Amino acid sequence: MVKYSVTKRLNHSNTQMFDLISDVGKYPDFLPWCISTNIYNQSNDIFYSDMEIGFKLIKESFTSKVTVIESKKVYSEAISGPFKKMNNIWEIDYVSNKECEINLSIEFEFKSFLLQNIIGKLFENTSKNMIIAFEERADILYNNKRGFSSPH
Repeated sequence: MVKYSVTKRLNHSNTQMFDLISDVGKYPDFLPWCISTNIYNQSNDIFYSDMEIGFKLIKESFTSKVTVIESKKVYSEAISGPFKKMNNIWEIDYVSNKECEINLSIEFEFKSFLLQNIIGKLFENTSKNMIIAFEERADILYNNKRGFSSPH
């Protein structure tokens, strides 16, 4: 099983980052390996997501149960698909009105030895770059709102 964890301080509020991370339906807009998502069975703090991911010529789909906890944590657990186990835990801590600290923990293992060998390393590298993709997306979404106005 592959396990990875990273903590990073970001120049965005905890609310902004929680909103971005919990909006799984928008992942195909900025995560290059995420092809599509379908969100369903939403309640206040739990929803399900079908996600299609792709690496070069290989595409896989899986379903995750996503639990959001008080704007502080997003927990995603694969419940079907090619993974024997796949969990993502995002923890978002308040630092100031314009800063937060994010901890991302990922662990995964494919059911198939072949998939583990073929895309396991790609998935591991992609996982390590995931927090960067979210930071870049937050920069685009939230920094553009500050001090910019459209010309009249």
